[in-house]
Amino acid sequence: MRPFAQLLLAHIKRRGITNAQLAKKIKVPTDMLLSWLNEHHFPYHRDEVLRCATHLNLSLEECNELLSAANFPPEDFDAEFEAELLQKTSSVFSPPAITGLPFTLTAWHHSPFVVGPPITEPSQFFGREYIIKRIFDVWKYMPLQHVAIVGLKRSGKTSLLHYLSKIIDTPPEKLRPGQRNDWLVPGYQWVFVDFQDPRMCYQESLLRHLLMELNMPIPEPCDLVNFMEILDQYLEIPVFFLLDEINVGLKAPELNEQFWWGMRSLGSNHAGGKIGFLLTAQESPEEMLMDDNKPSPFFNIFGHVLNLGPLAENEAQKLINSSPLPFASNDIEWILEQSGYWPAIIQILCHSRLTALEEGRNDDSWQTEGLRRMSPYRYLLETTKS
Repeated sequence: MRPFAQLLLAHIKRRGITNAQLAKKIKVPTDMLLSWLNEHHFPYHRDEVLRCATHLNLSLEECNELLSAANFPPEDFDAEFEAELLQKTSSVFSPPAITGLPFTLTAWHHSPFVVGPPITEPSQFFGREYIIKRIFDVWKYMPLQHVAIVGLKRSGKTSLLHYLSKIIDTPPEKLRPGQRNDWLVPGYQWVFVDFQDPRMCYQESLLRHLLMELNMPIPEPCDLVNFMEILDQYLEIPVFFLLDEINVGLKAPELNEQFWWGMRSLGSNHAGGKIGFLLTAQESPEEMLMDDNKPSPFFNIFGHVLNLGPLAENEAQKLINSSPLPFASNDIEWILEQSGYWPAIIQILCHSRLTALEEGRNDDSWQTEGLRRMSPYRYLLETTKS
């Protein structure tokens, strides 16, 4: 019989949830769940194992196997007992009803145009087809190769990372008609790291985040050496680490030169080539290598550097035409001209136009408003001209 920790970890991976998500569902501290996975001790209560089995959708046979591995007696479940168990767990762990709100969560709809935050839903992402094809063409083969995306602030780097991490596993019914999701075979693992999150600038919390997202045991101490040993031991499914705004990470004192040597080694010599890195930055790896404050050998492994510029004209038009209320042809021409095809500016101008249409305003005040709102992003247009 396989050990309890191995069984539980395998079921968590199959279910496709994180350790933290399971801990929340079964109402135990995350550290306690991690101690089970690290084989420090078994669950103290049989009911804890039953709750794991319920939320991991285990069969009766798998549930008994998990109970036995935790040194609890298995049960010969009958239909009456199974119904009682399901009723118990559903009543205990169902989320509390939210009353007094004028809407329900299922009634939420995606905003037609997103101004400010990055695009996180693939159906709302437009364009970049040339760059996306270049990236996925590289990732079709083993060993996985490493890609750097270079672009100005607000050029759409973060939105691109979210799209890459989700599009493969997004079903067609949640995409726009004709939108591709067959770039790769589903099944890869994706771990997003936002170095603007201060927690990602501390080595231990960063390494814990990576392992938790991969549903792997968390070693104690969670240092670079133990982290690499865990990956060598447990990594079976290829993984892409998406490192957003790595310039910020380079400035973090705890992410020192030894740390970046370790990342380079992971991307070059470990896990049989099943680890791929994609980073975003505002300058090229060659320029970052010239940084006298913290030289980083990590960037030597990035053989594919892609620059993120404005959208192609047809891609910009598709974004504009996604409006739920159609725009007049002269409005579309004005938006294209003023935006320089940059998606962030297109979102602003389209939002201004759509709002005016919804409010029944037929004058040109939306253009004045749009120009004012896009003024912080005019540096994008200057770059395009140069």
